[in-house]
Amino acid sequence: MKKIIIYLVFVLNLAAVIYLWFTGTSHYLLTSGTQSGILIAFGRLFGLLGEFFILLQLILIGRITFVEQQFGHDRLNQLHRWVGYGIALFFLGHPLLLTLGYGQASQTAFIPQFLDFLKNWEDVFKALLGLILFIIVIVTSIIIVKKRLRYETWHFTHMVMYIAIALVFGHQTNSGDLTSGSPLYYWMTLNFFVFGLILIFRWLRPLYRFYQQQFYIEKIVPETPGVFSIYLKGRDLKKYKFYPGQFANLTFLQRGMWFTHPFSFSAAPNGEYLRFSIKASGDFTNKINSLKPGSKVIIDGPLGVFTPASAVKDKFLLIAGGIGITPIRALAEHFAKEGKNIFLLYGMRTHQDITFKDELEKLQLKYHFILSEVIVAPGNGFGQGRINRETIKQQVPDFLERDIYLCGPTPMMKGILAELKALGMPKKQIHYEKFNY
Repeated sequence: MKKIIIYLVFVLNLAAVIYLWFTGTSHYLLTSGTQSGILIAFGRLFGLLGEFFILLQLILIGRITFVEQQFGHDRLNQLHRWVGYGIALFFLGHPLLLTLGYGQASQTAFIPQFLDFLKNWEDVFKALLGLILFIIVIVTSIIIVKKRLRYETWHFTHMVMYIAIALVFGHQTNSGDLTSGSPLYYWMTLNFFVFGLILIFRWLRPLYRFYQQQFYIEKIVPETPGVFSIYLKGRDLKKYKFYPGQFANLTFLQRGMWFTHPFSFSAAPNGEYLRFSIKASGDFTNKINSLKPGSKVIIDGPLGVFTPASAVKDKFLLIAGGIGITPIRALAEHFAKEGKNIFLLYGMRTHQDITFKDELEKLQLKYHFILSEVIVAPGNGFGQGRINRETIKQQVPDFLERDIYLCGPTPMMKGILAELKALGMPKKQIHYEKFNY
């Protein structure tokens, strides 16, 4: 029901934007009937749709609880990427169509007409600067480019989007179809409502929780080579609610570590501490062991829908790869406490890379470790190779009667999802969430 309401709000607002455009621009379409009039009309529409979908982008990445919990981080992230490409089309088409349309109407060449906009139309130059910033953000979001960027660099470029929106906003309210009356009031209300949600959920809520609970690092414990568990404590941790399988964005208030990064909870809720287990695999995470006990931490979360609430069966197959064991470990603890039937398939490179081995054994669940490089004690809970359909069929013959929770590196997850599809596993019994930025 909540999801339907969200869809309805989106459709009604999109319809309202198109209605405002048509009532303010219909004379270009119906009266003039010229090619220049049509170009101008659709140029204005592209401008309105560009800003409307920018607001949608903010909702998608705003960590707004009632949206995020309905769709999940993975789906919102995918939608965010594709909407971004659509915005690029709208924002590039807007000045192009208007320049062509007004140029035809006044018999002015393209470049002189464009320069006339910059010189004589209010706020157009600022809007052009905003457009350039939007293009930078979109280019850094292209997968082939993003893979070459540090997370911190990518994150910073996306922060400039707020500056771009501010530059474009004046242009929209001082020209076109939204300069006065009800259209202006509606547009102002829509924009300020969205920015209000962003302010509350993305900025004020984490700061308020930090003020209330004063999260800090109690200790840092090495788990395996390159993997460290960070134990956090704070004031009355029982008030901090989350579900096993979820993650949070952490900001460590220590010099050189201020950038915000997402990490999964690696222990189920216990009211005594929060635990995040992190692998040293990049510029930021390589410095995790330099964190000092007592350092304050801002927590933005919990986030994600990779939780027990999505289960439809009463038995479980947990599949983990590498550091993907982190949320799986929290889920295993939760299901074990409830006395559920659990089987864990855990793939890693070597015996030394098995994170939480002792903890998993204490949970008394059935498990099978798959080593890709070195085999130790074959047949004693160990196998060699990779997790595939044959492994699943051999180790868990009743897999079709279970919910499957999957977490690991993206290539591994894609491969196993394909294997599960080939095995006829129903989609509703497969649960996963990618944490790519």
